Amino acid sequence: MKKPLCLVTGACGFMGSHMVEVLVEAGYPVRATDLASAHERDDIKKGRFPSVIDQAGAEFVPADLTDPSTIEKVVEGVGYVFHLGAIFSYSAPWSLLERVNVGGTKNLLSALSRQESFRKIVYWGAGGIYDIKRAGLPITEESPIGPANNYLKSKLQAEEYLKEFAETHEMAWSIVRGTTVYGPRGVYGAGQMIMPAASAPVLAAPKNWTFRLPFVHGRDVCRAALYLAERSECDGEDYIVNDDSELTMTGYLAFMADLTGHLFLPLPAISADKVRSILLPLAGMVQGLTSRMGLSSPLERDSIEYLGLDLVFSNKKLKSTGFEFQYPDARVGLADTVAWYQKNGWI
Repeated sequence: MKKPLCLVTGACGFMGSHMVEVLVEAGYPVRATDLASAHERDDIKKGRFPSVIDQAGAEFVPADLTDPSTIEKVVEGVGYVFHLGAIFSYSAPWSLLERVNVGGTKNLLSALSRQESFRKIVYWGAGGIYDIKRAGLPITEESPIGPANNYLKSKLQAEEYLKEFAETHEMAWSIVRGTTVYGPRGVYGAGQMIMPAASAPVLAAPKNWTFRLPFVHGRDVCRAALYLAERSECDGEDYIVNDDSELTMTGYLAFMADLTGHLFLPLPAISADKVRSILLPLAGMVQGLTSRMGLSSPLERDSIEYLGLDLVFSNKKLKSTGFEFQYPDARVGLADTVAWYQKNGWI
């Protein structure tokens, strides 16, 4: 049977470009959409890679999800929809997050409801929507919800609207909730943690920093999204996408030093709470300065809030469907990612 046309929103971004590649490799026809300006040229600082989707042979149709008039042409004839288009920022104002992440999702769903060809939408949620401090370990899909910032609140609101709309209009859906997503072309998020660690001539960590870090390779999140799209038994379900590695902070930094041939210094025990209390006001100052300059902050208060928290996410629900990770161990994926950064002159 002929494979259905797939639509990828936010296709020029880090994850969107990987989603396009995964679909093309699987033999699907792909229509990629993003802002027209995002397709003009590659922009590392903004995390835009239109050359990747062009090289993959995907059709590009520009659209602004906040403008319903631009969406009708984009959704025409599509079967599977992979909705990644969103503002990913802990610093962005709520008005922008609500307009794009929530409003854009509403506009897309409205347009899809009028398409007879439409089969299913896979929505890109966020692993951070759980109430980390109340959840208990491991965090599962049944853990209490409690988004800690406006970005995560916007993602949760979009999820909730999707579920309500889909029930009313009998639309099939699944949700993927990636944790700390990394991989080639990853500039923001995990990339802000990986590139400095790979570049530093000396890495150090207190020996008591044994709190665990969640990781998942971007390609595995995309593979999971396609896997769920193809399986009707996964309709109406949300899935945490996280690998098996459970690296500790000390273990992560020691591994990165070994990987890059740099020096690692184990330090005496230091309270992560104290370090967090020092970094939080500094992050606030940096965010204020970069915001006035119209730039993204390399240090965000909401990211610092996670320092010292032991984060273990369960992937049991996803794996129970038969899904297998390409990168179950973050150390393998991190090695490939750092090699890509080095080859492309990013570090």
